[in-house]
Amino acid sequence: MEEIVLKNGVRMIVEDKTAVLTGDLYMVHLVFTTCVDLVEEDAELKAFCRSDQARLTRTLQRPAVHDRDLEAVRTSMKESFLATNLPYMERPKFVKRFKAKMLKDFQEAEEKRLRTHG
Repeated sequence: MEEIVLKNGVRMIVEDKTAVLTGDLYMVHLVFTTCVDLVEEDAELKAFCRSDQARLTRTLQRPAVHDRDLEAVRTSMKESFLATNLPYMERPKFVKRFKAKMLKDFQEAEEKRLRTHG
């Protein structure tokens, strides 16, 4: 597990859950979790998260990677994801937008659940 802490307090946790499929073939499985601390003003979001953090997880997988290519593929996938996402996450407005998007998603999911279950 690797944890990257950005200047704005956003934390990116990278977990490698790569597993053997058969013999010398692997399923590369990387899990990226973005964590943002919540404050008192985020009471509604805290209620949905049931935590003092908002978390968003993304998973990248690549099946049937040969043993000889495993490290290169794993490194390439990780570096590509981080190169694409970290600059965006470092922007000054990211935390505010992240919290707003998470709250909106939770509210929409709750509305859908209520419509479905009466």
